[in-house]
Amino acid sequence: MYSIKQRSIILASTSFSRKTLLENASIKFTVHPSFIDEESIKQSYIAEKKTLQECAVLLAETKGAYIARNFPDAFVISGDQILDFGGRCFSKPKNQSQAKKQLLELQGNSHNLHTSVVVFLHGKRIWHHLSSPKVTLRSLTVTEVNDYLGQLGNDALKSPGCYQIESLGCHIINAYTGSFYDILGLPLLPLLKFLRSNGLSAIEKE
Repeated sequence: MYSIKQRSIILASTSFSRKTLLENASIKFTVHPSFIDEESIKQSYIAEKKTLQECAVLLAETKGAYIARNFPDAFVISGDQILDFGGRCFSKPKNQSQAKKQLLELQGNSHNLHTSVVVFLHGKRIWHHLSSPKVTLRSLTVTEVNDYLGQLGNDALKSPGCYQIESLGCHIINAYTGSFYDILGLPLLPLLKFLRSNGLSAIEKE
């Protein structure tokens, strides 16, 4: 057991979703993003024949280790998510044209979101979790895709798959299996269970 008392919690991520999930869970933390070239690192892992599940964990580890070196006494939380469509890895689209192409491929089909979270302490990974929820998009016409992207705007470029399940994306999703939190990008329930097992008491009265 690692005592969380008197230790700070750091989120090594710029993800708005991960930040919001922790805030809504009343976790006190600070954000220190790791500015690494995620796409290059991901492609190198793929070139090494790593599975996409392994890539998700390794990317989270790489980002977490980068921050943990500078904050050895803090609990450093880092996560990553990879969209797996039949063994193909989808990255964040760079423009609306790429976003449209992704949606036209994904519509009417299912894909997995390999979602990982790791925790570092004293510069070492002390815990990790990986989940792979499945998301199925409903069948969409080209006109519907164009209208959807027109409404979503640049938010479509924030994540692979171009959907925001917590907002407008709910209109293009037919079904999903797994945890809603995991789809948003953070396996929150397993993470909170781990933190509670190490002394976190977010709901105690002061």
